[in-house]
Amino acid sequence: ALMLKGIKHLERMGELRMARSLLSQLYSVPINQSWRTLLEGALLEARAGQTDTARRIFKFLLQQAPWYGPVWHEACRFEQRCNHMQEALHVAESGLVQLPRYGPLWFCALRLHECTASKGDLLRATRQLVERGVRHISKDLVWKLWFESAQVEERNGNLQRARAAYVKSVATCAANLRWKVWLGGARTELCHSQFAVSQALLEQAYKESPPKTRAIVMLEQSRLHELCGNAEQSRKLLRGARKTNRQEWKVFLESVLLELRSQDMQRALKEAHQALKVHRGTGRLWAVLIQLEHAHGVRRQLGVFQQALLEVPKSGEVWCEGARICLNPFSECFNLKAAHNFLDFAIEFTPQYGDSFIEYLRLQMLMKAPEEEIERLWQLCINAEPNYGTLWFHCKSSVLLTTRQVMQGATELLQRELREYRRASLLATLFLSIVPHTSVRPLCVTWH
Repeated sequence: ALMLKGIKHLERMGELRMARSLLSQLYSVPINQSWRTLLEGALLEARAGQTDTARRIFKFLLQQAPWYGPVWHEACRFEQRCNHMQEALHVAESGLVQLPRYGPLWFCALRLHECTASKGDLLRATRQLVERGVRHISKDLVWKLWFESAQVEERNGNLQRARAAYVKSVATCAANLRWKVWLGGARTELCHSQFAVSQALLEQAYKESPPKTRAIVMLEQSRLHELCGNAEQSRKLLRGARKTNRQEWKVFLESVLLELRSQDMQRALKEAHQALKVHRGTGRLWAVLIQLEHAHGVRRQLGVFQQALLEVPKSGEVWCEGARICLNPFSECFNLKAAHNFLDFAIEFTPQYGDSFIEYLRLQMLMKAPEEEIERLWQLCINAEPNYGTLWFHCKSSVLLTTRQVMQGATELLQRELREYRRASLLATLFLSIVPHTSVRPLCVTWH
């Protein structure tokens, strides 16, 4: 355990050679004592972009320690991150032969079948896998396998089969988890415009959800009312949620976003300020306030940005908004160097926020960064596996897309955008090179 911590520390410090030197000391240690540390070594090499070395270590571990589920799972995810879907599926299926009760491999295999099977074979392959899985998987995970199966059916337009799978999921689910199935079913019905059914399922989810998670259900109910054209009912529901679930910042954020989608900027600003009185330490709320202040000019945005840094200095979302101000070629504060510094902080503090990586990619295109720098950014993004962000979700058109595929889509989007605004970007860059100290003084935020 101490060596494992040492390797992780050395990696964070950038001392990969010393980390590898530590790993080499495991040569004579029995595999049952060293497999976990060797697995970390394989992941280290993968994060460093040394895919061939990582693959050799994974191969060694699969041969010498095939009885450890995490080895199969990480080897599968490694191939998946490399976009080698068939190889990842082969690893998952081999692992299931060796360890048929290891749950994570069943879910990996289900997702990989959906990614790799042809349209004609997809549903047959996934249904067969689920039928196999429910016979072998741990009993407390059977419900989740049926739940995932329902979502596969829904994505392929089979509403009746999705409903049947949800029924099986409810039947095998523990009472304290059933609300998740009702919630998933409500979302499926909503996707097929079955508003009344969706509402009934959400009411059932609300009844069965624990008090701590009830706010999640209320958010879904609010969105349903909004989609039905009843924004006032949605507002009323959120007002109640803010009183009963005051500790849940997502309820306050949803109130802001509701007004934003309704194109009522004044009400959105009011909601944002009210939210920050309660949740002053939430970066997402500060970030959305910076966005909302766009209409009042860049100076106002900068004021909020600097205030936010005093409250949440380690919020990647806030640093990303600061970078966006600097990346706007129409702004008097256009400053690529400041944007670079801000985005470094953003991906360091909140690597799971995908928008920061896409904005960094935009910056590299503007600066015509060398290929090795772009490859390094891609590798950082693949290692981080971002899971949220408005721009990130815009580029991730399907839940099946890998991080590489999302970054490829983002690259194409940015190339189109930069072609459209090429003249403005060139003029702004030229002006900055001629008058390097103009109007950018407020951006010199000192980091302590």
